[in-house]
Amino acid sequence: QIADAAAAGAAVALLVRPADWSAWTVWHPDGDRLPVPALAVANDDGQKLLDRVQKGRSSIDLTLTTSSPYLYDVFHVETGRIPERIVHRVTETNSMRIKTRYAYNGGFDWVREQRFGWRPWQTYSWLDESRIVATPSEREEWVSAGDSMWQHRVNHAYPWNEFGPLMAGMVDRPQSYRPGHTAETWFGPVVRPAAPKGVPSLVSTRAGDTLRLRVPEFVDSAGGHYTIGEADQVNAKVWRDGTLLTDLPDARQDVTTTPGDAAYRVALTTARGGDDWQWGTRTETVWQFRSGNRPGPAPLPLLQVDYRVPTDLSGRVSGEPGEPHVINLGLRHQDGLAAPQGTTLKVEVSFDEGGHWKPVWSAGRDMAYTARIPAGNGTVSLKVHATDRSGNAVTQTIIRAYGTAGGSHS
Repeated sequence: QIADAAAAGAAVALLVRPADWSAWTVWHPDGDRLPVPALAVANDDGQKLLDRVQKGRSSIDLTLTTSSPYLYDVFHVETGRIPERIVHRVTETNSMRIKTRYAYNGGFDWVREQRFGWRPWQTYSWLDESRIVATPSEREEWVSAGDSMWQHRVNHAYPWNEFGPLMAGMVDRPQSYRPGHTAETWFGPVVRPAAPKGVPSLVSTRAGDTLRLRVPEFVDSAGGHYTIGEADQVNAKVWRDGTLLTDLPDARQDVTTTPGDAAYRVALTTARGGDDWQWGTRTETVWQFRSGNRPGPAPLPLLQVDYRVPTDLSGRVSGEPGEPHVINLGLRHQDGLAAPQGTTLKVEVSFDEGGHWKPVWSAGRDMAYTARIPAGNGTVSLKVHATDRSGNAVTQTIIRAYGTAGGSHS
């Protein structure tokens, strides 16, 4: 029918559903394309349109948007009463407005996301379908404030199953919102192993003679979105006073050690590739610190490096090709420890994915540094070495951390 309508010169096909049918449909970026747009119309609206057609007064203007710049995740809550009629108005006084930026990470130009919501006394969330969003893109998302809990998950790829919970991708910590506005970016460079902020279950600690390592393989630039168990390759090793203590499948394991103060070294390597993962394809992070037996679980002094680079949503530096640029680096400890003091930081850069390295100018102190990345072509790989006054150190290498200016995705 749609093909016949297109052949007859129709620009759009409106399909009037029977009265007992739902008109709910969702556009998908995959699958075969029809010759003209086709829209399902609810029966009551459809009858009005048909009536106008019969009276000869039938014109309609349509604006079709495949990726809406707005999203609403709404929880209606009544306290102490059951209203005769439920009316919910989304306003600035009952919502958090989130300017959400979805970075392109390679492959298909669409990804799936899902924001799970539940009441504080519930043990699971009821949301059956993931949603689609174009990348790169920016969307204004209105989320109900109050004591309802939310957790957002974004997959860097486009899983083909739309029904059921989204199981893979980055997540943020479960949280409730106050009315207001904020902004966030998903999969923004630099993606690397790190301790995410505000996630108690992912703080590496020592309890007695046990090192409880809890390091996710991938954390994005926001410092609060993380991925666990999705690397193509991952390996971790732990040394005590220069002697290899254990070889691990990842850095989320319990490691038994011996009492007494000692020097430790934890090394974590990751690798990930494919069309949908073009940044942060290989990483190596080595932490050095001292630790001794102490009562109760205490955070390990794993020095963390945060990155803020001037990339657009394609993961490439904004500006003219061949120009140098400045990146910002922050040093911090895991949650539960004081900020590092008396720090030093050195940066090296490679434009051939680690084939050749050269030092770059950097300056700063304590928690904040800047580094000047010279002009180069291709991709930017980074090697950062930082220390603090207590002797804690980290050396982090990220291959294909982000792209240079002037590039484009295909």
